[in-house]
Amino acid sequence: MIDYLESALGKVINKIQGRDYEQGDVLRASRKRLKQFREHLTVGDRTLEIGTGSGVIAKIALEKGAKELVAVDINPAAVAEAKRLLPQATVLESDLFEKVQGVFDTIIFAPPWSEGEIEDYFDHAIYDCGVVGRFLQEATTYLAPHGRIWIQYSDESATNHQRFLRDLTDNGYRVEQSWSYLDWAILTGVHANIILYEIAPAPVVGETSQG
Repeated sequence: MIDYLESALGKVINKIQGRDYEQGDVLRASRKRLKQFREHLTVGDRTLEIGTGSGVIAKIALEKGAKELVAVDINPAAVAEAKRLLPQATVLESDLFEKVQGVFDTIIFAPPWSEGEIEDYFDHAIYDCGVVGRFLQEATTYLAPHGRIWIQYSDESATNHQRFLRDLTDNGYRVEQSWSYLDWAILTGVHANIILYEIAPAPVVGETSQG
């Protein structure tokens, strides 16, 4: 299985050579990124993964005890692959929450964080052109009371990371916990932190966290 670094490098090489990356390809999370979820992710009964890709993070959620799982992706090739991996889940082709119904105890998103232009389905998994901001604006509508959102992001692009942190605050979230590891960013050739955030809506002033 091609992991994130290999598939991303393939895209860079093809762009340099003037060829489009094969549109049907699916970005796969690296072993380090999956390890971070395996070590820290906790899930409730009803779990949603946005941008599921090949479905491997959703599979981790099932292994950790999710009783009902919905996984969505904008890329039809990713949806087809995730359906094969997750026969017990509901897998939908959806732009973020477009086709999602109901509320969830856990929402997972491992979004793109690099800078670049969206030219094909594969690019949606690499370049954050505002999708994370849209996710944060919409997510609370689908989050059950006392639910948690797990989002993995990177400081590879200082511009995008600062925008992400502003969007957290502007949309009323607080970070409950976070974990990071240092990795090599193949697209930019720099060392970057990969950070897994557990976030939740911040309490309204005067609201108690009990009850």
